[in-house]
Amino acid sequence: MLGIGWNFGFIGATAMLTDSYRPSERAKVQATNDFCVFGSVALASFGSGHLLHTAGWNAINAGMLPLVALVLLLITFHAWRQRATTTVSP
Repeated sequence: MLGIGWNFGFIGATAMLTDSYRPSERAKVQATNDFCVFGSVALASFGSGHLLHTAGWNAINAGMLPLVALVLLLITFHAWRQRATTTVSP
């Protein structure tokens, strides 16, 4: 499912990007975008492999805990705000 979502997102974003340029510029813009996207994916892959090799799974999991806590806090805050605005009496 992740691969399907990635493909739809990537194709949709590329189509939106190329639609915002003149036809004479579209090929160069798409090539530059593809180079940036796949270059950053390659660097992230090598970086994550190096991080796993040097730090190990325990350090990676410990480093993710603050981010998970932040996301849970934001989700809770959003649900609280949404509940507060929907229960306001007219």
